[in-house]
Amino acid sequence: MLPVSVVIPAFRGRELLRANLPHLLRAASRHSHPVEVIVVVDDEGADGTPQMLAEQFPSVRVLVNDRNMGFGATVNRGVKESSHRIVLPLNTDIVVDEALFDRVLRWFEDPAVFSVTPDMVDPGRRFETQSLTRVKHGPCWFLVQNLQPCQLPTLEGEIPIFFGSGGASFYDREKFLALDGFDPLYRPFYIEDIDLGYRAWKAGWKCLFEPGTRVEHETSSTIGSLAKKRKIKLIGDRNRHLFLWANFSDTPLLIRYLLMLPFSMLYDIIAFRKYKMGGFFWALADAWKIPAARQRRQGLWKVPDSEILDRIVWP
Repeated sequence: MLPVSVVIPAFRGRELLRANLPHLLRAASRHSHPVEVIVVVDDEGADGTPQMLAEQFPSVRVLVNDRNMGFGATVNRGVKESSHRIVLPLNTDIVVDEALFDRVLRWFEDPAVFSVTPDMVDPGRRFETQSLTRVKHGPCWFLVQNLQPCQLPTLEGEIPIFFGSGGASFYDREKFLALDGFDPLYRPFYIEDIDLGYRAWKAGWKCLFEPGTRVEHETSSTIGSLAKKRKIKLIGDRNRHLFLWANFSDTPLLIRYLLMLPFSMLYDIIAFRKYKMGGFFWALADAWKIPAARQRRQGLWKVPDSEILDRIVWP
């Protein structure tokens, strides 16, 4: 067993913290090694979160950003100020089980493991699993494929996944910091965790799924309450393009992307997928950031894209 630092980014999260922190603290009390809980408040304490935590959860360490930094930068700050080898960024709307730490930490005995993600289920969707991610071949490019455990031939041994969800994944802290954590390229939210997981694969590390540990998460309940759905869709589509431009380096894959891009955009026009089109042009406006992003990453690129895709593509 290993000690763990839990980092909770909180934006107007007072009521969710009040409801869900007791579950986490019960799980921590069962763990045989120290568990520190750090809440990083990202709204300057506007809703009284620091005061509530001080009164009701005095064992929790509280950090308050002096300005709104967004999800990725807020988590990065908490990880940098954490103490233990394993870190768990945890969204305020995640409800954990008392056995949270029982099975996940064993995987970190392998020095190549970067992240381990519990079985994240949505109780509003008949406990549909959200965290068993792979990719599949699409008509123009690869698509994210969200699998259910029953689709796998076995749940024994290592189960590689595309990426660990940033809302409830355990990370090797040293590797997280070596990758500079979540990239501000994707601010304010979305795709940071996909990007981080893919960079870990390119560095020669592994992202795994642990089916024996469950947490509950109502899909997009936090972000959905903070931003209009239209803006959320635009941000997501913008960041998907930025992710591809910042990470892929295999020449055949880049050629395929460029050749298929006009057909993909034509389909978006025919299908009235205005958010896809808007996201692409928004990404173009941020394209000047890509050379610097690629330069930061290249020093840790050890595994070609084709080899990574061989491990995470679902037939």
